[in-house]
Amino acid sequence: MECQAQEVYMEQKLNLLPGQKLCLTVKEAAEYSMIGENKLRKIIEDDKTLDWVLYAGSWLRIKRPQFEQWIAEQHYL
Repeated sequence: MECQAQEVYMEQKLNLLPGQKLCLTVKEAAEYSMIGENKLRKIIEDDKTLDWVLYAGSWLRIKRPQFEQWIAEQHYL
């Protein structure tokens, strides 16, 4: 029964919309913000001080709330 509960949890976890996630992949953040994935990677590469970038080992994640705030403050990308 426990295994079945884990499967249900995983299905729910995978069905979250980007606006419901705390962290996004670069691809998800690009789609969510309508900024190209290559442009977003270039921004991250050029500015290592961005507070919305999270490095988890070799994985790169975008902290959605901080990313949204940063976008709201931008006038030009």
